[in-house]
Amino acid sequence: MRVLQINKFFYQRGGAERVFFDTIAGFRARGETVAEFSMLDSRNEPSQFSEHFIKQLPELKSKMDVTTQWSVFKHLFFSTEVVKKLSALVDEFKPEVAHLHNVYHHLSASSFLTLRKLKVPIVLTVHDVFPLCPNHSLLHGETLAEDLFKNKLYNCIRYKCIDNKFLPSLAGTLEAYYYRFAGIWKHVDRFICPSQFMADKLVEYGFPQNKVRVLKNSYELKYNVLPLGDKIVYLGRTHPEKGIKIFLQALTELREYRAIVAGTGPADIWVNDFLGNNRLNNVERVGWVNGDAWKRVMGEAKVIVVPSIFLENCSVTILEALSYGRLVVATDRGGNPELIINGETGFLCKPEDPKDLACAIRQAMTISENEAKKIIKAGRDLVRNNHSTEKYFTGLETIYKEVSQRGVDKSVAQS
Repeated sequence: MRVLQINKFFYQRGGAERVFFDTIAGFRARGETVAEFSMLDSRNEPSQFSEHFIKQLPELKSKMDVTTQWSVFKHLFFSTEVVKKLSALVDEFKPEVAHLHNVYHHLSASSFLTLRKLKVPIVLTVHDVFPLCPNHSLLHGETLAEDLFKNKLYNCIRYKCIDNKFLPSLAGTLEAYYYRFAGIWKHVDRFICPSQFMADKLVEYGFPQNKVRVLKNSYELKYNVLPLGDKIVYLGRTHPEKGIKIFLQALTELREYRAIVAGTGPADIWVNDFLGNNRLNNVERVGWVNGDAWKRVMGEAKVIVVPSIFLENCSVTILEALSYGRLVVATDRGGNPELIINGETGFLCKPEDPKDLACAIRQAMTISENEAKKIIKAGRDLVRNNHSTEKYFTGLETIYKEVSQRGVDKSVAQS
């Protein structure tokens, strides 16, 4: 099968990119033919199709002059460059299906419209809640506020829900309305949801159930289980939506344990100030880790903490930790309870509650060796049974065949 994989970033940036690259590599390993469409960037991985990539575009919340702001704003809705380059790639590669991942903003609504016009079936993995809310998180400030935005996208402008700035919030909200009023979502043949939670949420918001498929992210058990370390570890971006502030507030009640913050992000200054002001000398900062550094941090961990405020979908961090044989404490929100069954595969805590998080971490840190072994085994069994690579690619091939054999409805394609 000839599959076109599309993502706006072509370098490892987050969970969506990991799924994107793993999907490409897995299909090529199975003898399938894959092409890529993305955006140029000095950090990109090599691609034989990079001549078709569009030029780099700033983030909505980046500092820009007025001319650049207007150019970026127009690009959200229509891009001559996307139409031209994507059309040329489709003409050259002749894909049977296009699989879109994290594409919004940078790759323009034109990517959907162009594929539809060229009668290429569209599959979209819903990595976050952008189809439901312009700010990708349903957060108001640093708290979940789903009722504030549900079917009231205009509140994103009112409360400046994107980076607490008016212009990015206005642009993002207009983009979200455009996707609805221009029928962009109707052009998607299948929505792939990495969690049952996300699938249920799409249907709740009015997306057609017959187009929604649950296909959980894959993760192989690559490592043998090593003895547990003795540290509490936060492994991820230091961003308020990830719960870094809640985590550090919880650590003020856990001074007897050593902890590691492995990651960088927009809350770095706040993190450093909080550690200093609260004399959390038991906390080590190591920045972003990869490769051997990641293995070292994971090996030193007894507990991996995922204190997210936003609605996690199918957390790669949790899958990594379970696979590696670490104990996990996560918030009882979004797709997390599908991975962490409280007391069986890990520990759940109340979201946005430092005290309850501290209690759950202490429970994990003081658990008996035998109980820890049971939980670790159950966690690895869950990954093996529900998230195997074979199950992922078999499911993906089924979805691709569904849409490629059905073809694109001509009345929609011409609209």
